[in-house]
Amino acid sequence: MIYHLVLGAPFLEALGTAGAAAVAVFLSWAIGREIDPAYEWSAFAALPLSFAAFLIYGSPALAVLFFILLLGRLINGTTGLQATVFDALMLIVLGAVLFTGGTLLALPFLAAAFGLVGVLFAPPASGRKHGLYALISLVLFIVMIIFFYPQHYYVPGFSIYTGAAALALAILTVVLVVRAGKGLVSGDNNEEPLDIRRIRLAQLMLALFMIGDIFFKGGIALVMLYPALFAYLGTAACNLVRRPDHDG
Repeated sequence: MIYHLVLGAPFLEALGTAGAAAVAVFLSWAIGREIDPAYEWSAFAALPLSFAAFLIYGSPALAVLFFILLLGRLINGTTGLQATVFDALMLIVLGAVLFTGGTLLALPFLAAAFGLVGVLFAPPASGRKHGLYALISLVLFIVMIIFFYPQHYYVPGFSIYTGAAALALAILTVVLVVRAGKGLVSGDNNEEPLDIRRIRLAQLMLALFMIGDIFFKGGIALVMLYPALFAYLGTAACNLVRRPDHDG
């Protein structure tokens, strides 16, 4: 805020910019915690990078980042609770809103997340509900594709730069998946240890969602998603430099 006031920005504009910066940095930390919940300090590694990127590029796509955060929590089970009807509807509505803004993959990834969690990790009764949420998400996606994109939609964002960014994210994800089993942590609302399979699935699916968004939107997606991308970079780097005797 002080930085923008010094540059001559109006007070309210500077206040809004400061608020957006705080949210962007917080989301970078929160996503880092979801993809590497065993090591609380690794999530802090991305914060200076996210703050510096905000000063250079401005606010990222906060709604998309919020969706990524919620999607990660749905998959990895850090809350220790099953998704409620309200949780599911909120995610489905958010996915539909993001679709209208050009994030086409939110609904199909949400459908896949509901389906996988329901089949692999949820109790039978809850699993059937997850299956229903997955079906609603998928049907809504198909209807919106037909309505908004009646012609064939192609992937316009692939280039050597987005390809390199996707490859780098894939490598960081491999590091996280391999190291995910080196520490144990309990859920937020109980003392049960988290299922390492769910953590790895969250790491993979969030990365695939971002890679897909990068290929659809091109280089602008890197600016829109930089807090989440830095979360992967920071947590993976911390896992690489951590000494073996620090593992749980």
